[in-house]
Amino acid sequence: MEATPTDYVRLTPEDAYRQLEGHPAWVVERSRIYRDYRFPSFRDAVAFVVQVADLAEAAAHHPNILIHEWSFVRLELYSHLIDGLTQADVDFAVAVDALSAGQAP
Repeated sequence: MEATPTDYVRLTPEDAYRQLEGHPAWVVERSRIYRDYRFPSFRDAVAFVVQVADLAEAAAHHPNILIHEWSFVRLELYSHLIDGLTQADVDFAVAVDALSAGQAP
């Protein structure tokens, strides 16, 4: 079953910031959160993107993903259906940090 906007409870940027206090690399900016991860090589960056894609499919929550400067990956999270932040965004950010433990600076 596909999610609808009423399935999401909007978080304020302040709520998201408080929930991400233990994850200081995530930046809360208006209705989105984002983070850059740095890897030793382009290949490592792409491998991380594949892992994030698998996590996103399992969670049915898909981030915007950008590979830049050949070894950086930027993830941007917000709930597209409501064009804002929800608990799903914060939960996904925490899950990606767990996934990347030991891989990102």
